[in-house]
Amino acid sequence: MTLRDGMFAESTFAKVRLSPHEAEPLPHWAYTSQDWYDREQERIFRAQWNYIGHASQIPKPGDYFTCDVGGVPLIVTRAQDGTIGAFFNSCRHRGSKLLWDQGNCKLIRCPYHAWAYDLKGNLVATPLVEEEMAEHKPNLGLHRARIEVVDGFLFATTNAKLPSAAETLGSLPKEWAGYDPANLVCTRRKSWEVKANWKLWYENYNDSLHVPFVHPDSLAKQKVAGRQRASHVETDGAYIAHFTMHAGSRGLLTEHQSQGFPRFPNLTGRYTEGTYYPCLLPATLFGFTVDSVWVFELHPKGPDRTTLVAASLFAREATERPDFEEKAAHYYQRVDTIVPEDNEAVERQQEGLCLPVGLSGKFTQLETLCHAFDNWVLDQVVDRPA
Repeated sequence: MTLRDGMFAESTFAKVRLSPHEAEPLPHWAYTSQDWYDREQERIFRAQWNYIGHASQIPKPGDYFTCDVGGVPLIVTRAQDGTIGAFFNSCRHRGSKLLWDQGNCKLIRCPYHAWAYDLKGNLVATPLVEEEMAEHKPNLGLHRARIEVVDGFLFATTNAKLPSAAETLGSLPKEWAGYDPANLVCTRRKSWEVKANWKLWYENYNDSLHVPFVHPDSLAKQKVAGRQRASHVETDGAYIAHFTMHAGSRGLLTEHQSQGFPRFPNLTGRYTEGTYYPCLLPATLFGFTVDSVWVFELHPKGPDRTTLVAASLFAREATERPDFEEKAAHYYQRVDTIVPEDNEAVERQQEGLCLPVGLSGKFTQLETLCHAFDNWVLDQVVDRPA
């Protein structure tokens, strides 16, 4: 399929647009085409709010980390007054990249000509040309991206026209309130390079059918009450969600259930008996279980490449315990066991989708969330009829 053949024409996707029990998945080239990937970057990742982390990653003035939003490199800082800002990671002089990874600094200094910016992006030093550049400094601060903090979670966008992140999330902050996310601490972030399209990982997270076969010795050992994760419930924000009822913590493997942290004290109702899985659009997958939170961030790097970042978060009180590292290791083990199993599954799927001819598939009644996600992608990417 090519642009000339109508790759982005709404009529091409008539079978994807059918009801969940009749629909086909996205065509194979939606996972392999560079043209399709480029359109996603433009119309999804540069057009939407993107989850970029948690405020606990930059707890002190001068702390920063770097990230990427739709191919736009950003610096996220905490200034001396405690405010958090996001800036394009590009010097206003000649465009050099300024910072990498994460750390702490008093000034953001360009490695090329040593131009320096304060933690709010203002240009404060231009060595050797101070007199010449004095009148231009006020207009040469770092370009800003929009950033919002919602209950400790950080969201950024380069789209100036979007409603606020809080408005975009709809009622989700009410759903996660019992976990007190502003009091969470991100204690580990681990990344994997996955040879698969980002959408395959998103779909996999919302697919309960694979669990007995991909995770027979890990997730499948923990009994759940039915297949709640397969039931698609309408939401009023930019996310889809499912819930699984179970005993114990979904953050731990079965053999470590007795070695976890105390439960979040403010949970009520069903949240005391299972795990809530809100999946933010476009590419962030949460797991709120009874004693911990994890976040899977999907960072597309090409049609067939994704950087997956798994973040582990715990209540601040848990992180202050003398036995925190010992207990946290069990939660990390769960992530380090499950993620490679899923990576292998989606990489095999990617290989199977790289075909010279298209093959149609079929959704089942347990994949309604995947159907909802695929149609959301189409809503953003395809051209509307005139």
